[in-house]
Amino acid sequence: MNYQSGGSLSLKAMSTTEREDVIKTMSDNFDAQEDPRVGIFWYDPEDDELFGVTSSAASELSFNDRGRKTVKLLHKTWWKKQQERAKARGQLTSKFMKDYTQTPRGRIFQTEGGLFEVMCGSWINERIIELVKDEFNLHGVQLEVKVDEHWEIGHGWSDEYF
Repeated sequence: MNYQSGGSLSLKAMSTTEREDVIKTMSDNFDAQEDPRVGIFWYDPEDDELFGVTSSAASELSFNDRGRKTVKLLHKTWWKKQQERAKARGQLTSKFMKDYTQTPRGRIFQTEGGLFEVMCGSWINERIIELVKDEFNLHGVQLEVKVDEHWEIGHGWSDEYF
């Protein structure tokens, strides 16, 4: 059965076999919901919460030639997309209208030895570490929090990296 949804969009109903296959594929993932994750995040000090989290289960990614893994998405790229959305919506006072380096941000890596690393600025504290552990399923894993200038407020990519 096909459904028409106005315009040029045509929706097609799944067959019974397709539905069973899709449901089985999704249920195969039940046990992986608490797997440790790597990725990026921002911290909103006003709301005391993480936002802009992009992550993948660490087990789904390969190590690079330097022995680390994380998501490929850069903070700068994600922020620019949000900035464009805010402009398109006329939200000119959105938090995304300022430079992405003005908001606390961090990245989670995993090393080949199994260590998870939270890379961030010196703005980090115990409360934020707990938020990160919860969001990225990092309870019960070997974890180190490392501070670097790159993740400090007002710092980011520069010519020194290229």
